[in-house]
Amino acid sequence: MLRQQALLKDELQDFATGTRGTLHLYTNTAALTEFLPSRLAPWLADRPRLHVELKERTSSDIVRTVAAGLTEAGIVSDAMDAQGLQLQPVAKDRLALIAPAGHPLAYRSRVHFAEVLDEPFVGLAAGSALQDHIEEHARAAGHMLTLRIRMKNFEGLCEMVAHGVGLGIVPQRVASRYRRRHGYRTIALADDWAHRHLCLCFRDWETLSSPMQSLLVHLGARTGP
Repeated sequence: MLRQQALLKDELQDFATGTRGTLHLYTNTAALTEFLPSRLAPWLADRPRLHVELKERTSSDIVRTVAAGLTEAGIVSDAMDAQGLQLQPVAKDRLALIAPAGHPLAYRSRVHFAEVLDEPFVGLAAGSALQDHIEEHARAAGHMLTLRIRMKNFEGLCEMVAHGVGLGIVPQRVASRYRRRHGYRTIALADDWAHRHLCLCFRDWETLSSPMQSLLVHLGARTGP
């Protein structure tokens, strides 16, 4: 009994200090693929009894979910209406257009999204928060994107674009990573919605669980003025 009591005490202490349990973090595509892996890995490695469940959603969905109290926190674009929530920027997240080397747009330095809405595109797989976000802006402009093919990851998308299948929109860091390998051109998107920051999103710091506070601090949250 004493041994069981000691084990229970240790487990409760783990929960209190944020080293045991499961955290649910909602995140957009850019944060999931570009920001979180390097930031989250060392923090999680130091907490072997803690689990993190990442859920990919669009920024608008995440804001609604956090505002409704259905999850503690998420990572969103600052282009969203925060609906009274707290947003704390932690990283830049610029989107870029990529085009085959021989495309008429290939040597443009900047382009507005409206200029390419009639072009064929290569997209990400159904359910991708980033792809949903891009298609929302196309619909807002009165168009539906012509998607010739959907790829499961950014590298596959970039390779398809390089071979002339269509245009693509990816985070600037993704475009830079694969450009040398695949030889496409990168063009800046001039639209405001493409120049974003990734932000931690939560309702009130004091109501967050101890493990979530620990995680958000590691990701760059400010806890004071």
